[in-house]
Amino acid sequence: MRAIASAIAALALGIAAAAASPADTTADATTGAHISATMTAKDAGSAQWFFAMAPDDVLPLLPVNTRLDMLDYFNSGIERPSRDAAGSRAIVTSSSNRRLTFDSGDGSSYELAVYTAGRDTVVALVETLHYPMADSRIEWYDSHWRPMQPLLPEPGLAAWLTGAGSKHRAEVEQAIPFMTAEAATDPDAGTLTLTRTIDSYFLPADTPDALRWLRPSIVYTLRGSRFVAR
Repeated sequence: MRAIASAIAALALGIAAAAASPADTTADATTGAHISATMTAKDAGSAQWFFAMAPDDVLPLLPVNTRLDMLDYFNSGIERPSRDAAGSRAIVTSSSNRRLTFDSGDGSSYELAVYTAGRDTVVALVETLHYPMADSRIEWYDSHWRPMQPLLPEPGLAAWLTGAGSKHRAEVEQAIPFMTAEAATDPDAGTLTLTRTIDSYFLPADTPDALRWLRPSIVYTLRGSRFVAR
């Protein structure tokens, strides 16, 4: 099931324009070429395409051939994990045109989401560590996998306060040392949701009352080139 990395690079040069514009994946001379056993250049601009084309320094534990195996297994309906560079389990868990989820390593999960920001294509790569409580970080790239400024800077405490909670900010700051949240992408709807997870930091008997002044989640909508809280 392994594809040849050099062949992928050659295909990338032939369809760079398509990769930059997910809505336009019309055929050229390479359209029927195979990237892996279950992917061709027709998939240019999809989440699977960006996953396959990511530079090794973006996903250092997942060399390109490992990623292609993961895609081939998933697309073939085979629930067989691959092994990342550290020897840990690596597997694609879901896939749609604009969003792909996968696991790699112990206690980590990932989302790769392809957003349309104005006329540009933006890739959000979300890594979520699940222990001791789920916490996500997001890296942002353009359609050529060049790092870019975040479309959603990490929200501060003020963003999490409820309307009534804004009057109790000092109490919240004293009781809650930091915030953790799990991110979920929905590029089709143009949204990104952060769900607070700091609650599990506390033992049941020590759960601070100040948590009631925090929103359980924040939904952001992509407007132009930035995300805005609803």
